[in-house]
Amino acid sequence: MKKRFAVLLAAAMLLSAAGCAQDSKQPEPTESTESTEPAASAVSETSVENVEATEEAPQKPQSSRRFDDSRISTLYDERFTYTDPYGIEDTYFYQVPQIDDDTEGAKNINEMIGYRFGYLVERALDARSRNDFIDTSYIIWVSNWDGPLLSLQITSSDAMYNHDVGSYHYNFDTGQELSNPEMLAHLGYTDDAKVMHALERAVAQHFDSYYGYIDPDQTAMLYMMRAQSLSNLDGLYSYYSLYPKYSHGFVATVPMYTPAGSGMYWTDVQVDPDKRQGSGQVLHGQDEWFTCDVTATGEVTVRALTDYVTPDSAVTYQTMKEWYELGDKTEFAVSGCYGDYIKMLMTSIGQDYAPYVFLLTENGNVEYIDVISGAQCGTMVNGGPLFGINGIVRFETGTAYDAEYGAEYTTVYGVTRDNEKFNLMEAVWNTAPLSIPNMVGSFVSEDTGTWFEICEDQPNFYTGAYTNGQRIPATWDSSISYLGMDDRGWICSVSLFRMDSGRTQRETLAMMPADYGGVNVMHIGGESLLNLPQQEAVWFEMTQE
Repeated sequence: MKKRFAVLLAAAMLLSAAGCAQDSKQPEPTESTESTEPAASAVSETSVENVEATEEAPQKPQSSRRFDDSRISTLYDERFTYTDPYGIEDTYFYQVPQIDDDTEGAKNINEMIGYRFGYLVERALDARSRNDFIDTSYIIWVSNWDGPLLSLQITSSDAMYNHDVGSYHYNFDTGQELSNPEMLAHLGYTDDAKVMHALERAVAQHFDSYYGYIDPDQTAMLYMMRAQSLSNLDGLYSYYSLYPKYSHGFVATVPMYTPAGSGMYWTDVQVDPDKRQGSGQVLHGQDEWFTCDVTATGEVTVRALTDYVTPDSAVTYQTMKEWYELGDKTEFAVSGCYGDYIKMLMTSIGQDYAPYVFLLTENGNVEYIDVISGAQCGTMVNGGPLFGINGIVRFETGTAYDAEYGAEYTTVYGVTRDNEKFNLMEAVWNTAPLSIPNMVGSFVSEDTGTWFEICEDQPNFYTGAYTNGQRIPATWDSSISYLGMDDRGWICSVSLFRMDSGRTQRETLAMMPADYGGVNVMHIGGESLLNLPQQEAVWFEMTQE
């Protein structure tokens, strides 16, 4: 008995010595490790009888209070080289993580990850076993920590380079899963309008910087893709991926439509709602009847000079308003202004009175505003960037020759640092977004009981009633003009001149073109010509007539 007690005492002394040695290596307590129990205490409490079993079968490490990737475990970690039935060899790798915690929140996230991404791994392994084609090239993950809050972003890519991106937010302190709105609130972004404005600006600037160099002949198609990229960004509050940016703001993964032939790519854009939204410069422009002002934060406002009278006292604003059939509105907040503007020129172009505003961005791109068309329908919109015109440093007014009409007209030139000049009005006229094949043709809606046709020889436009699958012929001719774009789509003005009343009816529409098959149309303002509901988009299907 004494001999056995001596053995036990010696074993206990050895364990105690080991615990003391381990304690001496522990780091000084920090904010994140302050409540962590020393590892030695777990060892010292192990009974002597279990020492041999512990050495043979290491136990799972005790839960740590550290907030880093040690709290992320692995569901799948596969990497292999495989030759498909066509004889093409490639390397495939799949890393699917799990949150290493035993709460209901962690369990729910892990189940979603397994269902969404683990399924892809199982498909790939099954395809390999059958010598079939593998449709998922890789799966990777990235973690972002903000104290106890983990944002886990997982990306899968298929053989056509299409990405699927998911993000999952989990608070290790509370054991709760966070939704995107809760994640934004944790970051201090509770003003939805401010967040969405910053996101729209980030998306527009990303698109313009990546595709601004493309040939101007592609502008109409780029305008469609830009409008599509700006639409439906409220997915940020539901299924879009987002995670905190290491310095400030957050990164959102949004659908970016591209001319690469694949429709859209999930693209990371950096968003900082607290950052000043604009160049910080205050700009002012004026022509005979209108002014334009840009604030330091990028807001653009156009105002009519209603008190102005020509020097000969012959023309007042009221007279000019009647000549050009302007609406009653005299102050316009211009929508769709997403650039950081550093210079502006406001002047009349052409051979008649046609005021335009040209805005120069920090990265040398040019955007424009059609003032008269906006004042006629009561909606002022930024026309968008003039793609293919880059590196502009200043504006100049001048003249150009129109060979079709055999006459000169007033225009504005964008001038580069190398003194290369671009005729900006020619670029505006050549954008012609409504001329793309997706938009030229006849469209019908059973919901509204109306139809319209956008003609190839624009601005001709026809509209009428649609009943029992038949189009009732239009009574009056009408026209359609593109004003600009914002998150609602292309903002267009439809004008219908009524011979019976001798007046023009106008309706402002937001048109969101689809890749094929039709267009979503929403009433923005003016009279109802298409029988559209208020602020609700309606699908018009393209017909073969």
